Amino acid sequence: MVLPGLFIDIILIVLAIIIAYVLYKVLKTAKKIAINIIIGFILIIITNLLGVTSIPLSFSFPTLVTFVVTALTGVFGALVLIILNIFGFFPF
Repeated sequence: MVLPGLFIDIILIVLAIIIAYVLYKVLKTAKKIAINIIIGFILIIITNLLGVTSIPLSFSFPTLVTFVVTALTGVFGALVLIILNIFGFFPF
């Protein structure tokens, strides 16, 4: 009978469409997260160059903290680090 083969083909096409949709959503979200993280790092670099903050960019413990916080939270984490540095709570 031809019907079971056709049924399996329809199921595979529907699964392919669902997988394509999920991959599209995941990659779209990953792109936004990556842009947020890059903007956070650029924000820290610009405030250092302007002399507003003194967050270190060398290979040391404070840099590890800066990288982890900015990588996990993006622009929001960078702004928190900058505000803490301005008020002296992040005196690295």
